[in-house]
Amino acid sequence: MPLALKKSGKKARNSYTRSSAPAKKSGSGRGPEIRFGGIVTGVFKRLKGFSGLKSLAALTVLLAGLGLIIAGVCYSSLWLYNKAITSDFFTTRHVDVTGNVRLSHDMVLQYGGIREGDNSLAVSIAKVERNLRKTPWVEEASVKRLLPDRFVIRLKERLPSFWVHRDGVLYYANELGEIIAPVESKNFLSLPTLRVDPGAEDALPYLTRLMKGMQSGLLPIEAGAVSSVSVSPGKGIEIYLEDREMRLSIATDDWEGNLSRLSLTLGDLARRHELRNVREIRSVNGNVWVLLNQPA
Repeated sequence: MPLALKKSGKKARNSYTRSSAPAKKSGSGRGPEIRFGGIVTGVFKRLKGFSGLKSLAALTVLLAGLGLIIAGVCYSSLWLYNKAITSDFFTTRHVDVTGNVRLSHDMVLQYGGIREGDNSLAVSIAKVERNLRKTPWVEEASVKRLLPDRFVIRLKERLPSFWVHRDGVLYYANELGEIIAPVESKNFLSLPTLRVDPGAEDALPYLTRLMKGMQSGLLPIEAGAVSSVSVSPGKGIEIYLEDREMRLSIATDDWEGNLSRLSLTLGDLARRHELRNVREIRSVNGNVWVLLNQPA
């Protein structure tokens, strides 16, 4: 009988079969990815390979290198800036001003703190605008830099409509009676004098409507003929025409109606050549009262 085989087909107790590891998949078709901070991560991975003093020395060298790079960039930027602000190429040669009525071109430059010949890059636009807004005549200001040598300044001035006496000083005031600046010889402009009686502050907005009425022709009076304007609780808005020695009073209740009736009355008196005999006209409560001069 041939050599006997193992009585059972079982494997030996100590035998084993090595399992094959699953094969890795081939590339997914995506190229190598560049992640944010990859360079810094690589540097720190290299630092992990060092230990003790070697790691500290490497870190010191790295920080020193970064410091030198930053210092170089800063130095280069300062050098370029200094070159630019001293270069004749950026010399201010033109300053255009628009919107100025009361202020001359030279006054705008003086108040703003900007001059022709200054380096345009060294001028602070925010400072120039702030300086202009501090002046009493300027309501709004905008400054635009046009490199290499030009600035454009746009202004909105406060326009005076009246003179106002305050503490012994004569001031310009806007159409609401708000003070602008003292009256001076260098910016002299003849305007009606405004007086506001106590308790008549609520009627001040009607001054604007009065000025618009004269400008539009709704009230047939030239603004230059008005010598003074008074605001009082009893008579409303009162206008004095010095050349005719005539007073016109307009009550503020039913303003449009009172203004229209006053205008019709003035037109009728003018057609009949009777204005020279009129001392006062009052438009109030839907009626117009005409007071004639007393005979000598």
